[in-house]
Amino acid sequence: MTNDQPDKEARPATLYVVATPIGNMGDITHRAVKILSSVDIIAAEDTRNTKGLLSKLNLQGRLISYREHNEVTSSDGIIKLLSGGNSVAIVSDAGTPGICDPGAIVVAKARDAGYRVEPIPGASALTAALSVSGLIQQGFLFKGFVPAKSGERKQFLTKLTSYDVPVVLFESPHRIKACLSEMLSIFGEDLRVFIGRELTKANEETVSLSLGDAVIWVSSGVYQSRGEFVLTLFLPLTVSGEDKVSTEVKELMKDLLQSLPLKQTVDIVAKYSQIPRKRIYQMALDIKNGLGK
Repeated sequence: MTNDQPDKEARPATLYVVATPIGNMGDITHRAVKILSSVDIIAAEDTRNTKGLLSKLNLQGRLISYREHNEVTSSDGIIKLLSGGNSVAIVSDAGTPGICDPGAIVVAKARDAGYRVEPIPGASALTAALSVSGLIQQGFLFKGFVPAKSGERKQFLTKLTSYDVPVVLFESPHRIKACLSEMLSIFGEDLRVFIGRELTKANEETVSLSLGDAVIWVSSGVYQSRGEFVLTLFLPLTVSGEDKVSTEVKELMKDLLQSLPLKQTVDIVAKYSQIPRKRIYQMALDIKNGLGK
């Protein structure tokens, strides 16, 4: 049931976690505007960026800095402001605070101190990417940014092979080539991956393809080397010898899918083969999406 009550102004001694657009200004919510216009203080990851946002919204506000490098000390200052009855909104440069952005520490401290904490939901690169990724599995795992150093990155990616649900990652434009290449060596070329770049912005791109094709795509320079990437790895991918699938089985699945529903196709192949059902389902899904080889 929806709440038809009009948006209220900010309450005293309340911390608001406010989502802001990740690219398209049209994604700001009415409630976010109301809160940003009525709180006593806005704690911003970068006050310069937030000044620009407020200017576009024709708003003014008292800004303080709250970013990764001063998060511990500035969170104490925010708690002191709340203790004085002030309302405080926390915003990141884009998206939802606390999701790979500063915010979690002050939220935890505010709750521990007994202050009210309210989410003002809105844009998020994570949910935006998932909504157009074609995810139909039950559940996913979000692991945030991939480590920057090669050794740590390889160790991080290798651990993902143990998961049995799709994994969502963030990656920067200047590391995307190295990251995908290392993924290829770990997961193999057949793993399906969804890539979102510059989501909601003018140069937005979304592609769904095999990991092998993803490496070719990113190496060709068809994308512009800027903008944060969101990657969805459609795990699990079984790579043991017993799960290798013959060309005949793949061709049979393609033929069946031309006249039968996906579930019925999976049922038939699972009944007459030794291939795990999860593997068959993923193959059938890839074939149906034009990714089967």
